[in-house]
Amino acid sequence: MALTDRDEELHDPPTPTPEHWQENLFFICWDLETDSGLLCHIQRAPARDFQEASIVVAVGGEVASVTVEGRWHRGVLPTGVTARAVDPYRHWEVRIDTAGALGAGPLGFFGTTAGDTPISVDLDLRSELPVADFAEGLAVIVAGMRTDGDGPQMGDQEHYEQGGTFTGRLRVGDRTVEASGLFVRDHSWGIRNEHQEFRAFWTAACLDEGRVFCNAIGVPRDGGVLGIGVMVDANGVRFTTDVDATFDPVAGIGDHRATTVRYGAPIDTVLTAATRTHVPILLPHSGPRRYDDNAISAVHIGELSGFGVMEWASVLTDAQLAEVRSPHPT
Repeated sequence: MALTDRDEELHDPPTPTPEHWQENLFFICWDLETDSGLLCHIQRAPARDFQEASIVVAVGGEVASVTVEGRWHRGVLPTGVTARAVDPYRHWEVRIDTAGALGAGPLGFFGTTAGDTPISVDLDLRSELPVADFAEGLAVIVAGMRTDGDGPQMGDQEHYEQGGTFTGRLRVGDRTVEASGLFVRDHSWGIRNEHQEFRAFWTAACLDEGRVFCNAIGVPRDGGVLGIGVMVDANGVRFTTDVDATFDPVAGIGDHRATTVRYGAPIDTVLTAATRTHVPILLPHSGPRRYDDNAISAVHIGELSGFGVMEWASVLTDAQLAEVRSPHPT
């Protein structure tokens, strides 16, 4: 399906709406120099009449977070959250006004409890890069996973991504910063049902002051990787199905301090990443016990530098999930 300007807006679900149909928006904007930024993951599940926004905001290394829940409404995001395309694929506004808890919760997770620390975001995101449409490549991955019915599974989705620059204001409690830096974002809609011990990596990065975006997505399987990678720059949009990511130490919850991402032909490049901070969040509506550990990282490709999110997607044990959901001080 060719993307249109309409796809930058919120989507209406099909009728009848499948149980696992979702729409997801993900924004990660970070100023590495001041350790200030935003991670906002929005899940909309109309068949369950539910939506939520996991919000994590950092100002000078001080972090507050909250998960805002509400009923699904056509064309409307959770209370206190506004994200809209002012100029499709070129200019977005992200506005948030809410309150949350300071610091991380059990096992380092964010957004697991309420709090009264003010959180506000007023950001403009801009890009001159074309978007990367991952729908065709992810469909191949889904088909490959279905050849082994006992292995991890996911669902068919439309999915595109982009990188660029941002400017604006971030607030945590009494601390406010005028920030600028790089962002990565994605937008997807379709069947979201990641189950049977689903595990994957997602390594979106923006470099060269917003002139380069890349991402390698992969599902480890049978000693190899079912994956798709993209490089977006002055040469256009190039894809490869030959990707891999190595986490050091091995990926877990808040574990990896460095990541190496390899892109095969025709991209033929290597990205290295040094973790600055881990931002793990729960994603229970994506699949049973699902979480993402988003490692905010300084990244390099040759002489190019930038920011990236070296994410490990996995599942918690029942005991870990119970601990993460347990009450903790605000």
